[in-house]
Amino acid sequence: METLPEKEGLTILRRLIAYSEKVFQLSTTVVDCVVDRRLKPRIPTSAIVKSVAVLFWARMGSLNALELTARSHFFRVWLGQSVCGADSVGRVSALMDAEGLRRGIHHLYVRLKRNKAVPDNHGIAIAALDGHESHASYLRHCPGCRERTIHADKTDRTQFYHRQVTLMLLPGARPGCEPIRLLPDQEPQRAGEDEVATALRLLERVIGSYPRRLRSNPGRCALRNRPVFQLSSGSRQTRPGRTQR
Repeated sequence: METLPEKEGLTILRRLIAYSEKVFQLSTTVVDCVVDRRLKPRIPTSAIVKSVAVLFWARMGSLNALELTARSHFFRVWLGQSVCGADSVGRVSALMDAEGLRRGIHHLYVRLKRNKAVPDNHGIAIAALDGHESHASYLRHCPGCRERTIHADKTDRTQFYHRQVTLMLLPGARPGCEPIRLLPDQEPQRAGEDEVATALRLLERVIGSYPRRLRSNPGRCALRNRPVFQLSSGSRQTRPGRTQR
């Protein structure tokens, strides 16, 4: 969408939003379920969620790029107000309740499944489980950051970074269409634990939310571990699969 002329891009964005409201009831069922920890919010949480959704749909490069569209008539119509500043969007996003987002993603999956948009692969719903590092910094950190020492030429520097284990659903493709890839959940890796412990915590939560058989297909060597498969094989909803090297 970022390569299209502005008018054509807005037309596609409006169609996408109209489709999302019609099929998924985006505003009432997904957006309104997301809350944050502010006691007396001056900015509605729904306005932040919708703004961030447009940021990803339009593939904007950053929150600063989103802020540049603050005077757009499109946002005034859809949000009922102009876009907030980059600092406000980032601050409110960091305070959002993850459980509300999980319920919204699960609702999208249920609607897609009901509309036969995410068919199984030979009768099996396949899930890939993998560890990822999202970002790192030498200057800024938070209580959830992990630490590591980077050995330079003459000095050692402490680097702060975040890692998480992400689960991706890998459904089959409809005839003539590309397969849809869904990221239903992820779990941050805590200080002092490995990817296996994080993966087990994630699987326990996902197994209870998605009542379909999943074939675990861990992508990293650290996740090809007996406890992961014991958890999968011990559930009626999942079935361990063959690991890939």
